[in-house]
Amino acid sequence: MKGRINQYGNLYIERVRGENAQICPFHDHDNVFYGRFYRCGDWCPLFGEPYPHTERANPTNGLDRRMVETGQTVLMLCQTALIFDEFTDEREETND
Repeated sequence: MKGRINQYGNLYIERVRGENAQICPFHDHDNVFYGRFYRCGDWCPLFGEPYPHTERANPTNGLDRRMVETGQTVLMLCQTALIFDEFTDEREETND
C-alpha cells in the first residue's frame, strides 16, 4: 500500500483509481470544515507519527528476541495502524 502525508498534514492513500484524501469517519460531518469534510490528518490528537515497521527476526524461535526492520512504515491512527510499503511525509521538519 502507498501513502503520504502532504505538506498540510493530510493523509492520502493510493487506491485502485489513484490517490485519495482520507476523510475522518468519526467526525461530525454535519459540521463541515471550510465547506469540506474533515480530512484525516495531523490536526487530530490521535494521529501518530510514522515510524519504521519491525518484526521478530526468527518468529519460530521463542528465545530469539531480535527485531529487524521490514522496510515498511507504520502510521498509528485513532482506530487502527496502517502499514505502508511506500510512504512519504511531505511536512516540513521543525526544530522545536
